[in-house]
Amino acid sequence: MTSETKPLSATVPGAELHGGEAGRWPTLGRAWYTVALLALLYIVSWVDRNILALLAQPVSQALGLDDRQMALLLGLGFALLYAFGGVLLGHLLDTRNRRTVTTCGIILWSIATIASAFATSFETMLLLRCGVALGEAVLMPAAISLIADLFPRERRGLPVAIFTSVGGVMTFGSYAAGAGAVALAGPISGDVGLGVWQTTLIVVGVPGLALALIFALSATVPARAGGTSAAPRAAGLSALFTHLAGRLRFLGPLVSLTGVNCIFSVAVAIWLPTILIREHGMTASQAGYLIGLIAVPAGLLGNFFWQWWGSYLQKHDPEKGHARAFILPALLSAPCFIAGLLSDSATLQLAGFAAGLFAGTGFNVLTPIAIQFYTPAWMRARMVSLNFLIIALLGYGFGPLATVELGLYLAEGPSALRYGLVALTAISWPLLIVATITVVRNVDGPAET
Repeated sequence: MTSETKPLSATVPGAELHGGEAGRWPTLGRAWYTVALLALLYIVSWVDRNILALLAQPVSQALGLDDRQMALLLGLGFALLYAFGGVLLGHLLDTRNRRTVTTCGIILWSIATIASAFATSFETMLLLRCGVALGEAVLMPAAISLIADLFPRERRGLPVAIFTSVGGVMTFGSYAAGAGAVALAGPISGDVGLGVWQTTLIVVGVPGLALALIFALSATVPARAGGTSAAPRAAGLSALFTHLAGRLRFLGPLVSLTGVNCIFSVAVAIWLPTILIREHGMTASQAGYLIGLIAVPAGLLGNFFWQWWGSYLQKHDPEKGHARAFILPALLSAPCFIAGLLSDSATLQLAGFAAGLFAGTGFNVLTPIAIQFYTPAWMRARMVSLNFLIIALLGYGFGPLATVELGLYLAEGPSALRYGLVALTAISWPLLIVATITVVRNVDGPAET
């Protein structure tokens, strides 16, 4: 019997428990320590994920890549294994030791990031980006699964909001962190005989290896809700498919909402630095710092606002409150992005991006809370993985490349990417509205655990 399947009283002798159920919950200190460690890992993963967008110009010049190839590296190359590998990892997290699976994922993405510094061709870089994607696909399902077993239902909202706030902040804050890594790598690169972009990839990849060791040795990984009685159901895919089929009209659009929003929001995140560099003559460091300065507060504020908004609606409507919380961000996110993108002013572009980020963050925080609320414990990691499969395919796989193709069709010159983003956002918005309405109409009540 692993530490994950033992009662908490066996793994934490004499510990003071919280939640009012003896043997069920770890101490608040241990629970919050694990959340903080997961959040720190999420920060590192976002930097490793987005650093290539900041380095797009020097990498494309060094490897002789065009915009289509960079779009594949930034989008589809990342998405393929993030999507399909994530489903496998979600299954392993629901059925195997979560400490081991999570640690292996952290090590994989960190090593792949470091190895990217030595890529010599498009094919090699694409393969390594797939490695980054596969490793990072473990983190969100692991975190949502663990938080559900670290806190009772009524206390999960805040830790989920804190963890997912990293996504809201680091969507753009990773560029500021990446700019700092570029600045740090500059003086070092000459001494080690590597390009600045190569040294930067090594600098951002190393912290993940240290955090993998810390997580393996010190994270609290409690028993799953329901104890060993849930294990037979969780071990089989047939029960998962049966459950999904019976609730497809609700769960299908629920796990698709964030992905539909990411069709345009991820494309904006990926191409924004290039737009600022091409249209406004900024350097990579300038673009990274400016994006972080504007967007980080917007993402952080949005994350905690939408968590409060979901909790507020749920108190007034216990069955549909969490689902209804998606309506407002669905109405606001696309118009805010479009308003900013249509302007030729860098200031107004950034203002529109910040407003769109504030609204779109609602999907990032409300979806995992809804999955915890509406799905049983034995399938939560897999539901999060399905959610991320759709995000990867639509957001990373389709959005960035579609932006390039639409931009080439609609405009010429440095503004082509910006007009491609406008068209993509306008096309995607009605789909987001329809998916949101479908979720609200078909909500079928909270899960039993």
